[in-house]
Amino acid sequence: MSLAAHMGIRKATLLLGSLPLAALLLGPPPLAAQDVDISNPQRLMFVADAEDPVIDVIDLVDNEVVFRIETEERVDDMVATPFAPVLIYTNREKRLVSMYDLRNKTVAKQVELPIVPRHMVLDTTGSKIGFSDSEDGGFVLFSAYGGQILFSLEDLPPTSDVLFDPNEVDIWYSNSRDGTVGLIDSNVHRTYEIPVADEAGQSLSSPSRSLDGRYVYVANETTGEVYGVNAFSKVVYKTFEVGAEPARPYTTPEGVFLYMMDKASGRFVSIEQHLFTEFSDVVVGEGIDLVTVGRFDRMNLLASSENRNYYIFDNNVRSVVDSGELNFTPLDAAGSSDGRRAYLASADSPEVAVVDLERQRLSYIAAANNRIGAFTIGLSNNVCH
Repeated sequence: MSLAAHMGIRKATLLLGSLPLAALLLGPPPLAAQDVDISNPQRLMFVADAEDPVIDVIDLVDNEVVFRIETEERVDDMVATPFAPVLIYTNREKRLVSMYDLRNKTVAKQVELPIVPRHMVLDTTGSKIGFSDSEDGGFVLFSAYGGQILFSLEDLPPTSDVLFDPNEVDIWYSNSRDGTVGLIDSNVHRTYEIPVADEAGQSLSSPSRSLDGRYVYVANETTGEVYGVNAFSKVVYKTFEVGAEPARPYTTPEGVFLYMMDKASGRFVSIEQHLFTEFSDVVVGEGIDLVTVGRFDRMNLLASSENRNYYIFDNNVRSVVDSGELNFTPLDAAGSSDGRRAYLASADSPEVAVVDLERQRLSYIAAANNRIGAFTIGLSNNVCH
C-alpha cells in the first residue's frame, strides 16, 4: 500500500491549488527544458552533495543520474512534494529555503526563515513543511506550494524532527529540556506539554506515531525507555524497557508493528500495536537505527548510521534471512513507494545503495561528487515519522 493510501493525500486538491507558486509550477514548461523530464517526483530520487552546491536527480526506474541541479548554496536538507513538481531545499548558514520548479528547472522562490532550519519534515498531505532547530529552538510551519511562512513560534524549545498528526492540526515534538512531549495546535498556534521523563534534561528522541495517530512514541535515550503516549487522553499509556541506547521508534507502513531498537546491544523488539503484545525480541546487530519496511510489513531492512552492516529481517520467520556489509556508512534510508526496494545514501562516499528486499540483492548508484549530505525520494513508504 502506498504512502498516498496510508496518509490520505488528496491529489486532486494539491494539483488544483490556487496559490501563486502552485500556479507557476503547474504552468507550461519552456521548450528548452523538455530534453530531460524531471517533472514527476514519484519516480525520482534527489541526492545533494555534502560539499559542492549540486543536487543529482536519479531516475528510479533506470537507476541512474539523469540531471544535475546546480544551486547557489550548499544544500543541507530537502524534501520533494509527491504530487507537484516542487523540490524544496535549505541552507542553514543563510536560513534560506529554496523552491525549485522541476518542470521548468529553475528556482521559483527563495524565503529567509526566522530560525535555523536544522530539521525539516513534510506533512502527511505533502503540502506543508515543519522546520525546527535542535540547538537554538524555534519552529516554522511553511507552505510547500505557496512558498510562504504560515506561522512561526520562535520561542519553541530546541527540538529535532517534528511529527505531523493525520488530523492535519496537531504537530508533535520532543522537549528534552523539560522532559516532555509537546503538541502544537496549528489552528491557534499554541503549545501543550505532556510530562514523560522522570527528570528534566534527559535526552528524548524525535516522536513517531501509530498509523491512526492514536499513539505517539518517544525514546528516552538517557534511561533506555520508550514511552507510548495516548494522543487522545494525553497520558503515558505504556512504557517499554528497551536497553541502554534506544533509537527512535518506528512504525510499519501497514500499521501492524511498532519497532524498538537498542543501539548498544543490537536488540530488535517488535510489538503488535493493536493489543501491545510482543511479536519478536531478538538481537540483530549493534547500532541499528535505520529501518525500511517492505510490502505487507514482511521484509525489513535494518541498518545503522554508525557502521556498514545491514540485515534483512523477515517477519514471517521472525529472524534475519540475509545480511552483509555496505561500501559505506549510511547517512539515511528510505523505502520505495511499493515497498520492494530500500535506498541508503552514503555519508562518506558519492553513492547510493539499492537493496531489493524480496530478492535480497544489493547494487549501487553513483551520485554526487564527494559524499552525500542529504537525499530524498518523491514518494516513499516510510511513514509515521
